[in-house]
Amino acid sequence: MTPSLSASPPSSAGPGARAWRTLMLACGAVAGAMFVAITVLVCADVFFRNLGFGSIQWGLEVTEYLLMTATFLGAPYLLYLGEHIRVDIIVQSVSSAARRVLDIVSDVFGFAVCALLFWESMNVLLDTQAQGGMVFKVLIFPEWWLTVPMTFSVALLALEFLRRLRIALTPRGG
Repeated sequence: MTPSLSASPPSSAGPGARAWRTLMLACGAVAGAMFVAITVLVCADVFFRNLGFGSIQWGLEVTEYLLMTATFLGAPYLLYLGEHIRVDIIVQSVSSAARRVLDIVSDVFGFAVCALLFWESMNVLLDTQAQGGMVFKVLIFPEWWLTVPMTFSVALLALEFLRRLRIALTPRGG
């Protein structure tokens, strides 16, 4: 995979860059821990069922919520590392100047989409919180909790696209 010009994590040792790096690494670590928890939970459920103890009642539901949350938390981390999904066949076939333009266009587009998603998910979060809806399954909790991972993640993604844009638009070698 050809790294994009704005894909590399910040080399600046400033406090803002360090705080951002720590937040991104925390997102990746928590997402990874959630995937481990999913694996353990599914294996434990299968193990208990095979021993005749029955299924872990809340296991499937918690696995679904963990999968959603881990995916949303992992996205900003992967974008920060430049390991997000890209169409490399196009990027590899153009000059470095064209690649820079493609990076800038994709970062602008990514920011716009994430900013719109943040706006909409925040509206849904506030609406569901105001309505006081509850999720009634095995677990019972406020419905708005389900929108927090997306809202948080797309906010981080939007900020990461802005960081990447700043890097891409900064003159090199000055």
